[in-house]
Amino acid sequence: MNKIRRAVKVATDTLEWLVTLCFFVILAVTIILVILRYGFNEAIIGGNELVEYLFIYTTAIGAAAALGRREHIKITWFIDKLAPVHRKVVDTVGFLLIALINAVMIYYSVPWIRTVGGFESPVLRLPNRLIQIIIPIGCGLVIFYCLYHIIIVFVGGDTGLEREAAE
Repeated sequence: MNKIRRAVKVATDTLEWLVTLCFFVILAVTIILVILRYGFNEAIIGGNELVEYLFIYTTAIGAAAALGRREHIKITWFIDKLAPVHRKVVDTVGFLLIALINAVMIYYSVPWIRTVGGFESPVLRLPNRLIQIIIPIGCGLVIFYCLYHIIIVFVGGDTGLEREAAE
């Protein structure tokens, strides 16, 4: 089980690195665009479009990375008051619901990508499928992390209490 935990940690660290890289490029391009626009009355063709596409990638990958670290948005006031056995059930149901929502998103995104993915973006002239493909990839990663956490809750004995106590 420790090998699996280490592999998942490496995968999560890699995703976080990708998100950080995307944010750095977004920041750099935005600063350059502002300086060029207001300082020199110039622009980088496709700069705004690139920032939008990187933001989409950042959101999809970041959601998976946050869930991988169990740092997704949640209100734990009620859950914290439950016994560990009941907390396992609530955590499992929560992860199953998150996985279900993401499975539905994959189900609907694949035909959508097939239908409009061949169109080119307005400025960069990239096929839209290059941007849209991150939706099912990100959702697939979220489903992977949900299943992983469900297994950890029951096999590894982690209800989240141990992690929160360490913080």
